[in-house]
Amino acid sequence: MKKPQILLADDHPEMVLVVARHLGQQVSIVGVVHDGIELFRATEMLKPDVILLDISMPHMNGLEAARRLLATTPELRIIFLTMHDRPFYVTEAFRLGARGYVLKRSIHELSLAIDCIMQGGRFLSAILRDAHPGLLPADVPE
Repeated sequence: MKKPQILLADDHPEMVLVVARHLGQQVSIVGVVHDGIELFRATEMLKPDVILLDISMPHMNGLEAARRLLATTPELRIIFLTMHDRPFYVTEAFRLGARGYVLKRSIHELSLAIDCIMQGGRFLSAILRDAHPGLLPADVPE
């Protein structure tokens, strides 16, 4: 089976290393960008299977970048990988069309999230599912 090709959008170099180390050989990280503007060019050029996207980035935040990307290419698979655990962010991410939402402190769930969305599902970090059951989109398994 082909490894999922991942485009990582995060402005913290140390987080990029943590993600790469955590995912290891399970995926192929085809690109890394550090702001929302770079994300557009890289997405068009690399055509990744999955975009791992932080919310807080310079020049354009991840929510706005996702909104613009998904408006033109709704089949994109975006997983937000972020520190933001407030319900507003989760609700907005799924409303925009994101397929997953993983907290950075729950990075151990990232492989599961990628597998889930590659099979057509959606994923929400367990911490958020437990703390805010109403955030759970109908098609996300508990």
